[in-house]
Amino acid sequence: MTIAVAYRPDDYGRAAVRWAAAEAEANKEKLVLITVSEIDPEFDPPEEIDLSEFTERFDLDGLDYEIRRAASLSVSDVVIDEAVDAGAERLVIGIRKRTPVGKMLMGRVTQMILLDAPMPVIAVKP
Repeated sequence: MTIAVAYRPDDYGRAAVRWAAAEAEANKEKLVLITVSEIDPEFDPPEEIDLSEFTERFDLDGLDYEIRRAASLSVSDVVIDEAVDAGAERLVIGIRKRTPVGKMLMGRVTQMILLDAPMPVIAVKP
C-alpha cells in the first residue's frame, strides 16, 4: 500500500510529512512525497525544495519512499494526479487552523484537493 503527502516548505507541510511518515512506517507502507512549484513551467524554472531534513531520516529509518517534483499553475490537479499515478490509497495535506467562517472559505488548493481527490484525504494541522 502507498500513502502520498503533499509538501510545501512551511509548518503545515512539515506536519503533513511527519504524520504521513509515521503512518507509513507504522503500517509498512510506501511514502510518496509530492512537491509542486506553483509556476508556469513553460516560462519559469521549478523551485528546488530542499527535502534533506526528511530524506536523511527516511534513509536511517529504512522507510520506502519516493519523491515526485512537479511545476504547474494548477497545484491541486498535479497533487491529485501524482497521488493517483503513484497508486496512493490515501493523501495527506497540511492545513491551517480556521475559524468556523474560515472553514467555509478555506484555501483554493486545499478545497480543490478535498473535493476532487478520488482517495481519502487526511488534513493535518501542526
